[in-house]
Amino acid sequence: MKQKLLNNLPLKIASVLIAIVIWYVVVSANDPIKQKYFEVPVKVTNEAYIAAGKKTYQIDEEYQSVLVYITGNRSVVDALKPSDITVTADLTQIVTMETNPVYVPLTVSCPGIKPENIRTETATIPIEIEDVDSAKFPITIDTGNTKPSKDYEIGRMQTNPENITVSGPASLIKKISSVVASVDVTDMSSSGTLRAELKIIDKNQDEMSESQISFLSFDGGSAQVDVNITLWKRQAGVKLKAEYQGTPYRGYQVTNVYTTPEEITVAGSEAALASLAASGNTITIPADKVSVDGAKEDFETTVDISDILPDTENMKISSSSSSSVTIHVTVLPNGSREFAVDVDQIETINLSPYLTVLYDQTQISVRIKASNMNLDNLNLSNIRASINLANMSSGDYEVPVEIELPDNYELVDEVKTTIHLKEKAVPTKAADTD
Repeated sequence: MKQKLLNNLPLKIASVLIAIVIWYVVVSANDPIKQKYFEVPVKVTNEAYIAAGKKTYQIDEEYQSVLVYITGNRSVVDALKPSDITVTADLTQIVTMETNPVYVPLTVSCPGIKPENIRTETATIPIEIEDVDSAKFPITIDTGNTKPSKDYEIGRMQTNPENITVSGPASLIKKISSVVASVDVTDMSSSGTLRAELKIIDKNQDEMSESQISFLSFDGGSAQVDVNITLWKRQAGVKLKAEYQGTPYRGYQVTNVYTTPEEITVAGSEAALASLAASGNTITIPADKVSVDGAKEDFETTVDISDILPDTENMKISSSSSSSVTIHVTVLPNGSREFAVDVDQIETINLSPYLTVLYDQTQISVRIKASNMNLDNLNLSNIRASINLANMSSGDYEVPVEIELPDNYELVDEVKTTIHLKEKAVPTKAADTD
């Protein structure tokens, strides 16, 4: 038996070797060796080693993840994910504390991969060691472009807490300009509390990145706060009335006081709007805002009415209205009045047959002086108004209006109006047909 086994021994050994080679070639052909790289975040451990010295650290965003190269059979390597790989920077292994930044060695591991088949693009990463600093900031609220339901506006907003203490690397704390709670109030129709993410704004008014914020801590333990939102209902069609004080120049009188706009929209609490309704939904601008002392011609003044609302604590100007209101005061000589004449009464003289006239307004103001009886009895149809358009082409013009009045009436001021001369459309000839 032994002799049989030893027969042709060299041939048998060669056969085994050939079989092994063939097996290796087949396996390699079907599952070859390859190298693949992965971007893996760096996990920092033993942070207490730094914190014990009242220090903290900061890693530049460039070094918060590293490339890891893994070599192995294709079937193994292709099945790997970045989450399968762990890259650790152990702060107790800092090379030396004498440099700034300090350098921390990296260790890498991956289940199923031998250490000699795995490496990182860099053996160490730089870490900035800094003093710990903290600062207290008020929290401002930002709703962005979001708005409540069309019938409501935000009356009050308050965060809980109203202030927050932020701690972290001194260099980062010094960059902070403000802390903002960002909330979305889209289509809200009732008061309530929303949970808001905090945004950290630097002194360039840019939002700090998630990477930077990761090195910060907040005294509430979270970068979120509650925002209490109180909604107020809108009230449209609130009329404005302006009073005045003082005495115009001798021989002159105040004949009219009106505002632009004449009406506004406000928002307020239920009680505040009920009180406004009781006063006829009218807001009166007090006399001390308008003085007519010594006036002998028309004038206007602009006031901010946000501070003169009936209940400034529980009412505000709606976002659809402006708080800026212009008060127009008409001052005329005694014994005169202002009349509104339709532009249809204006006669056009020397108008080119190829042009048409358009007006900016439907009426012009004509100021007339006469006895009270004559003013009472004036028939506006007896006022003749005309404009001379000789040698005018298409365009926009401010032109004087010639006014002719009946006997015993006197024109107080010259009258002007703005016109637009447009070319008439040329009629299109109908096509000839056989």
